[in-house]
Amino acid sequence: MKEWAGESGRDRAVERYVQDLLVRLPRSRAELPATLLLGPRGSGKTTVLRHLADWARRVPVARLDLAALGQEGRKPIDVLAALVFQLNAPKRDFARLRFPSFGLLAIAVAARMGAADRDEAVRQMEEALIGPPGSRAEVFNQLAQYAATVLGAPTAVTAALPLLPQWQRHWVRLRMRWRLARIRRRTADSSSSVDGFLIDLNQRYGDRELAERQRAESVLFDAFLDDLRRAYGSREGDRRRTTHCLVLLDNVDSPLGNEFLKSLLDARRKADAPDPLLVLATAGSYPQALESFAFGGPRQPGVLPGSWAADEERFRPEQVVKGLVVGRLRDLARHEVELQADEVLRAARQVVPAADNGVQWLGWLVYELTRGHPAGTAQLLEALLEFGGEVAWEERVRRSLEPGAPLVGVLLDRLLPIGVSGELAGALARGAAAVDFAQAQSGRALWEEADAGAQDEFHDFCTDVLRTMHLDGADEGSDGCTETAHPLLRFLLLRRLASVSEPGTSDGPGSSGSPVDPAATGARGEGRGWTAVHGALKERAEAAGDEGTAAYHALAVGDLATAAGHLGRSYDRLPPEEWCAELCRLRRAPLAESGGQRGLTLWEWYERLVDHLNEGAVDQRLRTVTRLLAAVWLAPEPPDDPRTDRVGDPYRDPLGDPEAELYGEIKARFHTLAVHADSAQWTTVLLRKARQYGKEPWL
Repeated sequence: MKEWAGESGRDRAVERYVQDLLVRLPRSRAELPATLLLGPRGSGKTTVLRHLADWARRVPVARLDLAALGQEGRKPIDVLAALVFQLNAPKRDFARLRFPSFGLLAIAVAARMGAADRDEAVRQMEEALIGPPGSRAEVFNQLAQYAATVLGAPTAVTAALPLLPQWQRHWVRLRMRWRLARIRRRTADSSSSVDGFLIDLNQRYGDRELAERQRAESVLFDAFLDDLRRAYGSREGDRRRTTHCLVLLDNVDSPLGNEFLKSLLDARRKADAPDPLLVLATAGSYPQALESFAFGGPRQPGVLPGSWAADEERFRPEQVVKGLVVGRLRDLARHEVELQADEVLRAARQVVPAADNGVQWLGWLVYELTRGHPAGTAQLLEALLEFGGEVAWEERVRRSLEPGAPLVGVLLDRLLPIGVSGELAGALARGAAAVDFAQAQSGRALWEEADAGAQDEFHDFCTDVLRTMHLDGADEGSDGCTETAHPLLRFLLLRRLASVSEPGTSDGPGSSGSPVDPAATGARGEGRGWTAVHGALKERAEAAGDEGTAAYHALAVGDLATAAGHLGRSYDRLPPEEWCAELCRLRRAPLAESGGQRGLTLWEWYERLVDHLNEGAVDQRLRTVTRLLAAVWLAPEPPDDPRTDRVGDPYRDPLGDPEAELYGEIKARFHTLAVHADSAQWTTVLLRKARQYGKEPWL
């Protein structure tokens, strides 16, 4: 499947935001804030930048991956040079940008000259940038003379010549203009030596010259911005330059990215003058460079600026300090997932879903599972195309996401932090059994095998909303508390937990003989699988007198009788809306295997769950409540009822009944309860709940 960058409403909103700032009117001196775009792993940050770079290819644009450059050993000094070379590239419709101050100083720093001479050149340029025009011209002449003297030998340095202007009158002395022009003609094709120039620039300062390098970097950043302001400030530049410069920086939360971002923001603050640089940077965590009070101050755990509601059509980043705004990438909306589902069904040609409105059905099913997470959505849809035409679509989804399936591991690797330890991965898989990680952190039920370091690592993960990918719809009732993981991340962690063999058994619930995943075991390697973990959480809840949570974990291991017993007793002591909310909490208890028990149809599975009702006398209301709970547990979520369904648990799993076959049964059980209700209030609420299941959830 192709990447979907630039095609969703979300990406187009970011594009419109950039376009509004990129367009420039003559005599404008707009102050362009740097925009930080935050998003968890797999949220599409890199693909958005790649799309914007292609979209803006006809204007001065630069795109750099600072994490990759950092792995290559680059430093801010040569990263800035790489940025300048990209902005200097010729454009058919725009006058070429030149960087005389930066270019001459970079040549002086990169060339093979003594440290004292190199530092003197930095000092002279530093003074020239803030001094009168006369001093600037003299420094330029000195550096140009040096460049004309040495550039014939180190060919790598000749790559910087295109950064310099066409040696106009009064810029440098006539003799220097002739000499440099001759060198330019001899080295007309210097593109091949750019890498050599960057290597030379990178190697000019050793580890023991950190202070000197940082000073040179500071002056080079100043020179870079000064060149841009002058290029746009001249009479010709003001008239001909109809766009600003677009700089796209990926992974600015990497060590190199932090350094580079801080240097750039420091230079802009120091200049205190508008420049034509439009910076859009992305990060998967809040950059350390912005933790200083100069750039907004430390972030509180679980609190980040720039939330973006799923139904918002515009990208509206939040100002943190002057010159810096922060926004977060939202997940895809359901209609955006449906567009991708439509393309998948077209690629499958004649293989169509059995359900009516197949595009809506498949889009809804995938959205319920991924909740619009871009990487999760794209990879799941791509996996569905790998099956043969004889496999039904709901079966494709089930097989793709069953415990132990390769896609589960692939997606977890994509969503969890790079290089996550086995201890943390195991703790997260066990912690996913709880509604939120906050519940998993307390008590000893899940931590008997872990040391204090693992618990600290777990705590740090849980309080970072970009790592947990916490939904942020500004409603805790829908999204859960801060420590609530994204539904897709929790689903995948639970798949991993379900694949772990229990002590004394060969297979975990729903597994197919798959080997134990060491990431989901404890520190000493014992299996702590589905039944053990939910059992431990159930015991802890019972000890605390939390009957509702105990019922939740009982249902998760298939103990329908215990969960229904709690719900039946609650009927007499709770108002109807609270009772329906309790039903909602229980129906979101996870299934060990979404596809049910192999070899059984949905109705056979349902009847087997409630088979205990055939043993002895059972109260009629409890019988109805039990069958209702079994049906809503297997069935997909109906449309949301804000009065009863916002219970702080956003988890949904539609694979128990992906075609909503049990909706009729659910309606019938609600009607039965309503008919025998003792008050009009109960009847009204129960009939309203029945109407929730009045039509298929994908319509």
